[in-house]
Amino acid sequence: MRAALAALALGLPLVAAARGPGAGPTARASRSAGEVVAPGAGDGAVGGAGAGEARAWPALEAEGGQASDAGAALPEVAATPSTGAPADEPPSAKKVVDVTGYGMSRTQFTRARPWGLLPTNDVPQLQQLLEFNAQVKVSVKERSYLSTDVSLIGSFGGFYRGVDGAGREVALPDRASPQVQPIVSVNEFFVAHEFRPELNVLVGKKRIVWGPGLAFNPTDLLNPRRDPTDPTFQRSGVWLAQVEAPLSFATFSLVFAPTQLKQVSGLPTHFLFWPSWDQRDTQAHYQLAARAYALVWDTDVTLMVFYGNRSVDVFESKPRVGLSFSRVFFEALEVHGEALLQTGSPRDFVDPACVASLVAANLCQAQRRPFTTKAKLTEEVLRPRVLVGARWQFADDSLLSLEYLYQHDGWNQDHFQALADTLGLIPEARALGFDAANVPGASALFGGTSPDGLPVRFAFDPRGRHYAFLTFQKPRLFDDFTLQAVVIANLRDLSSIVNASLAWSTTEWLTLSLLAFAPVPGPDALATRTAQGTPVTEFGVTPFAFRAMFEARAFF
Repeated sequence: MRAALAALALGLPLVAAARGPGAGPTARASRSAGEVVAPGAGDGAVGGAGAGEARAWPALEAEGGQASDAGAALPEVAATPSTGAPADEPPSAKKVVDVTGYGMSRTQFTRARPWGLLPTNDVPQLQQLLEFNAQVKVSVKERSYLSTDVSLIGSFGGFYRGVDGAGREVALPDRASPQVQPIVSVNEFFVAHEFRPELNVLVGKKRIVWGPGLAFNPTDLLNPRRDPTDPTFQRSGVWLAQVEAPLSFATFSLVFAPTQLKQVSGLPTHFLFWPSWDQRDTQAHYQLAARAYALVWDTDVTLMVFYGNRSVDVFESKPRVGLSFSRVFFEALEVHGEALLQTGSPRDFVDPACVASLVAANLCQAQRRPFTTKAKLTEEVLRPRVLVGARWQFADDSLLSLEYLYQHDGWNQDHFQALADTLGLIPEARALGFDAANVPGASALFGGTSPDGLPVRFAFDPRGRHYAFLTFQKPRLFDDFTLQAVVIANLRDLSSIVNASLAWSTTEWLTLSLLAFAPVPGPDALATRTAQGTPVTEFGVTPFAFRAMFEARAFF
């Protein structure tokens, strides 16, 4: 029994869930909490001057890679008044060293759902996160500069809840959880040099996003995923080398990113190849990316070509193509879209025959038959991922954004039913005296950290085919407050995550924020069901009932 459930837990795809002690290392120092910016403006690429744009070296790294290209982009949404936060740009020609940063304290309470289908043994209900961030930019010479963005993060947690053998909620002893470990987050660390206005080079760790999507980027095959409830706060990038040529008629970029395979407390130890003492394969893991951007009839148009080998997924020697556009109408309405075109899918699919019952699970284990397979990995069928959206900026700088995501390779009703059958095995095993939370690897499966080892506020891994993202932001409410509401919805079962936040800029250097998350399970009529009849929806099975946070952030 134990062996069967162990294999099942290790193979079961992750369910999207809010988890972790918060977005400490992913909170952008240069913006107040909750602030939304133009699509692409949160993640800058070095260079990226638009076609025909002449610029001096201090403007080499424009704020926002796509925005720096976009001749027709909307103005960035106004920031909450006087945060005192630093701007993400190179040091000025008169400044040799520019040092900015912040200190942050976040107190968080999560009401775990031990009565739900997912184990909550590793979900601390009470957490305290402390972060110290420093961003240093150094002008090495007239056309070269060094930029670093590093956070030291300490996290403390306790007040765990679980269930006993009879399924009753009980208090669990405090212990070291994957979600409360100290970490060093090197968000960015790179050197940039401009050989001439038409040619610049960057080497190091940097977040570069070419797609205009606000909450999600199908074409981003390089970076850790952003938090769709706070899209501008993710600034952690990847190690890469980039060459860019901003010409008068177009901008061309070429990127090579060796995959980081090993890290210790956030610090990288191995790239490209697995170490000899943990050699999982002998292949090189990397991603190559090329981009061509042009402003065509007042529309930002981008063509992207990717070629990777076991980088962000298990595709080997895989070519892919990305397309995007963005255009502003009536000076207030921005419309955008991006698409990733690929054949096959690296997605995991549960084998229904192995999760029909505990007997079937034991049989599959005895036969060494995997519980999940990548059944569509080598298919030659085109399986695009497409995002389209629009945002309206009102006269008072309020913002309303709506985006739709379609994934051709996403799970359908039958695939989610297989997930429900899998989750239904957990209470059955518990009734027989075995808790699936004790299976090795279950804590990593049901909660923890992001793939790059960083704590996250909300980990969004869309498994379905149809999603909607709705964001509303009202800045300068009573002069010093910013209100934001975000809804992420699975359009198949209508389950959703609702997030609300209120930020108060008390002074030029201090911002206080209240944030709340709540999963909404959706109607039972659209849910799949376990063998016991329990309804299952994507966001309805998150291991928490609600989450509340209080954050204080002091800038310098």
